[in-house]
Amino acid sequence: MKNLLFVDDEPKVLQGLQRQLHAMRKDWNMTFVDGGQKALDFMADHPVDVIVSDMVMPGMDGAQLLTEVARCHSQTVRIVLSGHAEREAVLRLIGPAHQYLSKPCDPDELRNAIARAFALRDLLGNDQLKQLTTRIKCLPSLPAVYQQLAQVFQQEDPSLERISEIIARDMGMTTKILQLVNSAFFGLSQPVNNLPDAVMYLGLTTVRSLVLLLQTFSQFDPKCVPEFTLDALANHSWKTGVAARRLAVTERKEIKMCDQCFLAGLLHDVGQLILITGLPEEYAAVVHRAKTERLPVMLVEQEHFGATHADVGAYLLALWGLPNPIIEAVALHHTPALSFVEEFSPVIAVHVADVFMHEQPGASTELPPPTLDMERLTALGLADRIEVWRAACLDAEKF
Repeated sequence: MKNLLFVDDEPKVLQGLQRQLHAMRKDWNMTFVDGGQKALDFMADHPVDVIVSDMVMPGMDGAQLLTEVARCHSQTVRIVLSGHAEREAVLRLIGPAHQYLSKPCDPDELRNAIARAFALRDLLGNDQLKQLTTRIKCLPSLPAVYQQLAQVFQQEDPSLERISEIIARDMGMTTKILQLVNSAFFGLSQPVNNLPDAVMYLGLTTVRSLVLLLQTFSQFDPKCVPEFTLDALANHSWKTGVAARRLAVTERKEIKMCDQCFLAGLLHDVGQLILITGLPEEYAAVVHRAKTERLPVMLVEQEHFGATHADVGAYLLALWGLPNPIIEAVALHHTPALSFVEEFSPVIAVHVADVFMHEQPGASTELPPPTLDMERLTALGLADRIEVWRAACLDAEKF
């Protein structure tokens, strides 16, 4: 039985939620309370898998409540259900909230969001990693990226295009901006897969505030893992994103899929950031063993943690509500045969691009480098495209 806690200061709203979710009472153990402090008191004595809270409440508001939940109950998935959509309020929830839903919320949308949250909790069987990924607020970012953005922000008429180009080189900022713009607070009918569109929609003020906020969350300490460099990973991720997009363009796919391929390539190793930030000593041992014994890093991760960086990265991106094709490509970039899509897709684009970028001299961030799943590519009728793709991906630093 899954445990849910709903928090809202309006009794009529809680009654409405009870009616909407009445059919789920056999599967979900649901509790409804009318205040933040009551919620914390309840959680002190009862396990809660998912908390759904309003934003605007007297005394303790939703941001304060979820911040405390994140601190004391890090394994609880935190969802905001609110009609309060001011951007300043949304920014306060960047760290504490995993998902955002707006009032009035369609009953099916609410049930699906909660069901997805439960499915995500079950995705990783390792409790240590589950706790790590649910409590993490954001991903570490490169100081150089902040410096470049600060220079652009200081200009009299900052270029949103230039801002997008800089942000695209950083996995952490890209992920959080996409999470924010795709949240229910902005009520978009279709997911935003294009970073320039996301930056343009949010606007300069919101993006500037987001960047400054994320800077305070930057946690990466290069001394923790001497054999791992954030610069190398960022460079590899950027090139993989560019190459994956080129593959999609070569296959004459629509713009939407091309954008998805780029973002999935940019974020495909985001799980490594999570592991190295949350468990630096353990991940240092994993990296050292993989390099010393020349074992695939995913194999050592699986043995040590019970999950791989692909699993962890996909889990967090799904928790943050990114589009499914991007999540699947991150999850399966080393194991494309597990995908149910029987044609060229972001999974294939990122898998191939990742291998191509590791083939570049001195560019590999994994030893031994990954190899192409020729059996899967042959089964999809794509094996004869490999050399065409390789030629298209040369010099992937140019977008």
